[in-house]
Amino acid sequence: MCLAVVIVSVFRYELVFDAMENFLIVNGEPKPADVIIILGGGPGEVVDVGVRLYQSGYANKIILTGGSTSCETTEAQLMQRQALSSGVPKDDILLEEQARSTYENAKYSFEIMRSKKFRSAILVTSAYHTRRASMIFNRLFEGIELTVCSVPNNLRNTNKWWQDSRRAEAVVYEYLKLVWDYLFAR
Repeated sequence: MCLAVVIVSVFRYELVFDAMENFLIVNGEPKPADVIIILGGGPGEVVDVGVRLYQSGYANKIILTGGSTSCETTEAQLMQRQALSSGVPKDDILLEEQARSTYENAKYSFEIMRSKKFRSAILVTSAYHTRRASMIFNRLFEGIELTVCSVPNNLRNTNKWWQDSRRAEAVVYEYLKLVWDYLFAR
């Protein structure tokens, strides 16, 4: 009996931890939009996913959003270099270079969308960031149809997130930010 209780307890906490990870990830089916918004974080897989969506014809324009970094260029400029080297024409790229937070990514991207009269967008960001980003963008993107597409989370099946310090840090950080946004960013 005691062994059964231990097995059930272990199984439950793993289910809860798996559910915690799954809750953070929002991944909609891409559909045609006016623009693809790629959130800052520098060049990498997020830009690759956004560029693939662009090249597949889901949108004719890309907004790269991200302000200054520790170097002399902005995150948006770093991402632009990657997008250009992947074949995206410069005329199809719009830079948002002021944002220093997800809230500001949404705020300044919305200003660009209004000025260009865009009515729909695909938001691309890292898997663990999609829940919070979608909440913030949906709150600020009144009247804009938004689809959220995450970068594939290739690490999910390698081991349990709570046993990987990098993934555990990412999950815990996102939950702390979710609580902060819920309590203070309304």
